[in-house]
Order: sequence, then C-alpha cells, then structure tokens
Amino acid sequence: MLCTRWPIINATKIETIIGMKLAKHHNLWLTLCVLGLVVICFLSISAPIRFKKEQGIREQAVINRLAKIRAAELKYYRIHKVYTGDFSVLIKGGYLADSLQYIPYSDGKRFDLAATVQVSKSGRQLPLAECGATYDTYLNGLDENSIANLIEKANESGRYAGIRIGDIAAGDSRLSINK
Repeated sequence: MLCTRWPIINATKIETIIGMKLAKHHNLWLTLCVLGLVVICFLSISAPIRFKKEQGIREQAVINRLAKIRAAELKYYRIHKVYTGDFSVLIKGGYLADSLQYIPYSDGKRFDLAATVQVSKSGRQLPLAECGATYDTYLNGLDENSIANLIEKANESGRYAGIRIGDIAAGDSRLSINK
C-alpha cells in the first residue's frame, strides 16, 4: 500500500524548481557583470575630462607665477639693461618673492631660468631671457600616458614641452608667455 501522506513529486517538477533557482543565480551574476562594465566605461570616458580640467587649473597657476617672474625680470632689466638667469639675484634685489621660484604642483622643483645677450647682424646687443616649466614637472601625479602624449605632440611640432616666458633660441625679447 502506498503512503498517501507523502505526495509523489514528479521528476520534471524538481528540475523546474532547480532550474528557476539557477536562472535567478545566473541573472544576478549577469547583472553584476553589466554594472561592472558600465562603471569601467564611465571611468574611461571621464578620465580624460578630469585630466583636462586639472591640467587647466595647474597651467593657470604656472602662468600666474610666470607672469610674476616676468614682471620681476622686467624691473631688473629697466635698472641693469640686461636680464638675469639667477633667481637669487631677483630675490636678493627684492624683485621677486622667494616662493615664486618654485613650480606649483612639482614637489619643490624650480623654474628653468636662463638669460643671455645676443648680438644681432647689425651689431646691436639684444638681451634675452626665458623661464619655463615642462609638462612633466607641473602635471606631476596625473595620468602618465596623457602627459607623455602632450610631450610627444609638442616635440613633433617643434614647440617647448610645457609653458615658458621668452625664447632665447627664437630671439623673443618681449618675454611673452608660450604654451
């Protein structure tokens, strides 16, 4: 005699119940994978945007310092009729504050400062100066690939790989800011 107390469970019912549990389990994993891919896509799109924003902030800080260095060099030039390639001369003479010789965001690195006097074809002496900061110094700590791309583009086009005032090689005596 069969026990009527225990219902006979059909094998197909068991497979259906187990299959539903497995399907829910697979759907959960699939959802997590999709969310992970969405996050990765968002980060890959937003990284260049964040780099450009931070680059703009840092470049503005460097330009502000270079403008103050240019003003100090011009004050020195008005008195001595030459530029100086030494920050200590500008600082000791009271033309420039001590902290302005350091590149912002560079962990204490100094601007590259150089001065010379070129003789033109007519024999006239032309005082020249340049002061600058390279991309890798003031963009320190940001995405290295983006910095390398900026440097490569500048080198390919024959430009200075950073920001500077003046250009000794080009004979820029006006100390204009070059990006």
